[in-house]
Amino acid sequence: MVANLPPQFHEKEAELKKAKTPEEKIAILEQLLTIMPKHKSSEKLQAEIKTKISRLRREMEKQPATARRQTAPSVPREGAAQVVICGPPNAGKSALLAALTRAEPEIADYPFTTKLPMPGMLVVRGVAIQLVDTPALSSEFSENWLGDILRKGDLLVFVFDLSSDLLLEQMEDSMSVLEQFLIKEPGRFAFAKKLLWVGNKADLPSAREVRQVFLDLYGEQIPDFLEVSAATRAGLDELAAEIHRLLDIIRVFTKSPGKPPDMDSPYAVPRATTVLQLAQRVHKDLAARFRYARLWRAQTVFIAGRDASLEDGDIVEIHTAERT
Repeated sequence: MVANLPPQFHEKEAELKKAKTPEEKIAILEQLLTIMPKHKSSEKLQAEIKTKISRLRREMEKQPATARRQTAPSVPREGAAQVVICGPPNAGKSALLAALTRAEPEIADYPFTTKLPMPGMLVVRGVAIQLVDTPALSSEFSENWLGDILRKGDLLVFVFDLSSDLLLEQMEDSMSVLEQFLIKEPGRFAFAKKLLWVGNKADLPSAREVRQVFLDLYGEQIPDFLEVSAATRAGLDELAAEIHRLLDIIRVFTKSPGKPPDMDSPYAVPRATTVLQLAQRVHKDLAARFRYARLWRAQTVFIAGRDASLEDGDIVEIHTAERT
C-alpha cells in the first residue's frame, strides 16, 4: 500500500471503476499517474498503472479500423471559424475556455483533467467563433485523434503556463507532439497552421522569473506572445481581439430591394470574399440569377459586379434576373 496518496487519487479510482470504454479508462489512468506522489514506495503502483494503460492501448489497436474511427471524438464546426486551444498539461486551457465562453469544462489543479474536446462560443464584434478545448499535448499520452482536431482548426491557440518551473521541458515535449502530428516542421520552428501563443497565469508571483527564462530560450522564435490570466481575466479582451484579427473575418450586412438593411444578423465571411460568393451563402438561387449588386460603403453607394471584393461593414443589396 502506497502511503500519502492524495484525496484526488481516490476520487479518480472511483471514477475508474465506473468507466466503460478503453478511452475513458486510459484517460483516468493517465490522471492517476500524474496525481500520485513519485517516490520509492510508489514505483510498483506506477508500473501497474502503466501496464494497464499499455494493455488497454493494445486492446484498442485490435479493434477493426471502422470501430476505432467511430470512437474517435470530433467537434462539428459551428460559427464563422473553429479555433483549437492546445498546449502542455495544466496550462489552464479549460479555465481559459470557461473565461472566454459560456462553456463549463471540468477544471482542476492537476494535469490531464480534460479527456475529450470541449467546444464553446466566443462572440467578437458580432462574429461567433467556436473555441475548442483539447487534452494536453503529451508525447506519452496524446491520442492520434487529437492531431486530426488540431489540423482541422482555422487557428491554434497554444496556451502555456507562464508560472511553471517545468515550462521549458513542457514546451520541448509539446513541440515533439506537434511534429508527430505534422503541424510542426521537423528540425525547424515553423508550422503548417497559424498559431497564437498565449502565456497564462501571468498574475502569479513566479511568472516574471519564468517569463525571462522562456524569452532567453524562445525569444527569437516567439518574439510576441500574449500574457493573460484566466483567473483574474487580465488580457482576455486583447486575446479575443487578436483571435478575431488573425482569423481575418469581416461582417457583411444584406438588404432586400426597397427594405431597410438587416443590421442584426451579419454574414461573417473571410476577407476578400466576392459579391457572388456572398450571394451563394445567402441562397444558391441568388447566385444563379445574379445581375448586379448595390453596395453601401463608408457613406457611398455604388453598383458592384460579381467579382467585387467585400470589406468589413459593407451593406449589399443583390439584384437578380427575372425567372424564365
